[in-house]
Amino acid sequence: MGKVVILGGNARSGKTTLAHMLTKKGYTIVSFDTIQKVIESTFDLDFDELEREKKLKLFENVVDEYIKESETFNTNVVIDMYDYLPSDIRKLKHRKKLKVYFLAYPDSSHEEIRYNIIKYAKKNDWINHVDKKTFDEIINGFEQRNRILKEECSVLNYPLIDTKQGIERTRILRKLYYEILRS
Repeated sequence: MGKVVILGGNARSGKTTLAHMLTKKGYTIVSFDTIQKVIESTFDLDFDELEREKKLKLFENVVDEYIKESETFNTNVVIDMYDYLPSDIRKLKHRKKLKVYFLAYPDSSHEEIRYNIIKYAKKNDWINHVDKKTFDEIINGFEQRNRILKEECSVLNYPLIDTKQGIERTRILRKLYYEILRS
């Protein structure tokens, strides 16, 4: 039977990097960023304005379909997602068939979070289009999300991987990569 791995957590924490590493071992990536963009452009709507329950239902349906595919065709899938929390994963019917990891930088300062966002941003990323005040508000949101992830992962028993930065980050992602391959 194949595996379905979910990588959740904060933006710029290494989820997509790790997902792409896994493709070298035959994993298929399902990017919720991509799914969101396709939904927005196809239906001319703002995904963030959808009701939370509808977004959760979409997430559950996508996860269920990839579990079925994994079981039927013995394929490995990695789902790269941002919007959903450990408490959302707990609501999934087939959560026991998943390997779930949350990546973040839970003990990082405001300035360390700023550094991570800038360092690991893509060429045409949103950070290039926001002013300093908006950027600081976004960082405050990351700090709040770090606290939520830390609390929920602890209570609901999901691993929270502190991906830090630089060479240490590379080492942490490589270690998690091998853990996923062995599981």
